[in-house]
Amino acid sequence: MKSKNELIAITNEVKLQISDIDIAPPLLYQTLFNNLLSTKELVLEDENLMVDEILEGRLSKLTKLSDSTSRQIVQLEGNTKNAMEAIKSKDDKKLEQILVETASLRKEIEQLKASIFTDTLTKAHNRQWLYANYVDSGEHFTCKGILAFIDMNYFKDINDNYGHIAGDKVLEFTALHLKKTKAELVRYGGDEFLLFFGENLSVDAVNKIMRSNREQLIKKELKYKENSFHTSYSFGVIGFKKGQNFQDVLSNVDELMYADKEDFKHRLITG
Repeated sequence: MKSKNELIAITNEVKLQISDIDIAPPLLYQTLFNNLLSTKELVLEDENLMVDEILEGRLSKLTKLSDSTSRQIVQLEGNTKNAMEAIKSKDDKKLEQILVETASLRKEIEQLKASIFTDTLTKAHNRQWLYANYVDSGEHFTCKGILAFIDMNYFKDINDNYGHIAGDKVLEFTALHLKKTKAELVRYGGDEFLLFFGENLSVDAVNKIMRSNREQLIKKELKYKENSFHTSYSFGVIGFKKGQNFQDVLSNVDELMYADKEDFKHRLITG
């Protein structure tokens, strides 16, 4: 349904516009949303019905995930109990059967984890993955390493000039390109990404990797319908230690990213 997809795209654009605002009053959200509607020349003839359809789809997906998780937990519990009984009775045949069933169950669990921890658009990790692997419930790092914070350059211009579908394609392409760094990639916000490198690398080494990756991206000519254009990103790199506050580190690397963005703008202006 075209109008539904356009509504989702506009909603995501409004979220991006207010992402840096601590408190976004409903009136501000409504104003931004209506402005985008008018620029797209769209009219919501049955807003309640459209919202209901979107919510129904999301709830259906959550229900399926919940049912699948519950079934797998029950099966795993049963396999564990049967395995213990087989070990006690030294029933090798039964134990072998349980191992086969558990291996199959493990594949299902990995698929479930992938669906929960993966960003649907870019196929990068999402924030849930981040908090399951690098940051605890108290907002502290659970290990040490190197973090690169990436923010797309002139991404709003791409959306405005070529449309949100083109913007989505750029995000998909950029995520695929960032994966060439061999680091763990997280889509943190609308056009923001995080890359996690191991502690075996230095900040200087990661900066070198990121500069090389960006130069390769800049040289790529992107095409959407009859349009051709280039894209790029700005980045900051910082080391982090186990126990450090994630938001503090993110704030510091954000400053480095914005300094890089200013330098990059100067480079574009001066050639």
